[in-house]
Amino acid sequence: MSSRQRLAVDISAPHPLQAEKDTRYVDMLLQLDEIPWWHNVLASLFTWLLLAGYVILPGAFASIRNSRVLSEEAGAAGKAVVKAAQTWPVLTVALICCIGGASGMSWLWLRWKKNYIWLLRKIIEPGMLNSLAGLVTTIVNIYTARNKFWSRTAIVTAVVTGTCASILMILFSVHHFWKLRHVKEEHERLKLEAESKG
Repeated sequence: MSSRQRLAVDISAPHPLQAEKDTRYVDMLLQLDEIPWWHNVLASLFTWLLLAGYVILPGAFASIRNSRVLSEEAGAAGKAVVKAAQTWPVLTVALICCIGGASGMSWLWLRWKKNYIWLLRKIIEPGMLNSLAGLVTTIVNIYTARNKFWSRTAIVTAVVTGTCASILMILFSVHHFWKLRHVKEEHERLKLEAESKG
């Protein structure tokens, strides 16, 4: 048999795992290529917006407000900066970032809720890690730069980041250890059935 005939035989022979293409797990993997690239970009943007909302802006708010150099030694200009930092616009920007990030993540979660792999990789895991980073940063900020003083902003930041981290850890557990595990088990079972028939 020539190499050209062997190739024709190999191509025409059914793949032993052809039944796999019908499993939900394989469908999820194939769907990863069909998800628009801009949804991946939006997922990254929304998780970073959430991070900016409860880590960067409230941390800067607390640091500027408690700066002795600005309030005591920099004169009128320093006092103006401290007064501006004590106003609500900075907190409003942080709130907009949190709400925008969480809303965008929720929209993408609803849009792709049947693809557990994408949800875990693009929404749940990054959001959970960013929330945990925000919580750790808030606690470190309070116990180092703020001399263990829990201001209202610090409490709100800790509650928001802790709540987000808790919700995302629950979602991670449900999707990774329950939903995706069942889909993978179904895939393995169908694969074994296809191999035993073939």
